[in-house]
Amino acid sequence: MAHALLFPSVLGVRKGVTDIADALTDAGHEVTTVDPFDGETFDDYPTGMARTREVGDDALYAQAEAAAKGVGGPFVTVGFSVGGATAQWLAGQHPERARGVVMVGGGVPMRFLETSWPPGVPGQVHVTAGDPFHEEDREFDDEVRADVEDAGGAYAFVEYPGEGHVFNDPTLAEYQPEEARLLTRHIVEFVDQLDAAGEEPAG
Repeated sequence: MAHALLFPSVLGVRKGVTDIADALTDAGHEVTTVDPFDGETFDDYPTGMARTREVGDDALYAQAEAAAKGVGGPFVTVGFSVGGATAQWLAGQHPERARGVVMVGGGVPMRFLETSWPPGVPGQVHVTAGDPFHEEDREFDDEVRADVEDAGGAYAFVEYPGEGHVFNDPTLAEYQPEEARLLTRHIVEFVDQLDAAGEEPAG
C-alpha cells in the first residue's frame, strides 16, 4: 500500500481529482487530497487563477507540508496543472520520503521552485497534444526531463490526443472520456509499481 498526496488545479477539488482519488483507494492505496480552497471550486481558469494568487505560494506550500507531515512515511505526489508544481516542490523538500511524482497538464523546471528533483525518484508528465496551457510552456519539457533524469529518476512523457487541460474531469467541457480512462490507468499502475518496489522506486 502506497500513500498518494493529490494537489488540484486552480479549479479546486472537482470530480476529476476525486475520481483519481477513488481509483487509487479502490486499488488499495491511501490517499490524502489537499484542498487549498476549503471546498470552493471554480468553473473557469481566470477565476481560479485569481483565487490561487490570493492564497499565494507560501500558503500552498504550507498546506502541502502539513499533508506530508500527516502521512509520516513515504509518499507519491500527484498534481493537476498548478498542483503539479506543488507536487514537484514537496518531493524536492523530502527526497528521503518521495517515491514518485505525477504531473497532469505539464511540469515546471525545478529552478523555478528553488529546489532539486529528489535523487532516483521517477516522474511522469501527462498532457494532451493541443492543450493551450501546455503549449505556452512546451519549451520547458526538455528541462523537466533533464531534472528527473539527471537526478537518476525514470521519466515518462505521455501525450494524449485532444486539447483538454484538466481533461479527466467529467464536469468540464474539455472532458475527454477515453483519455481520462487511460490517465487513471496510468496513474494507478505507476503507484502500484512504486508500492511493489518498496524502497526502490520504479519507473
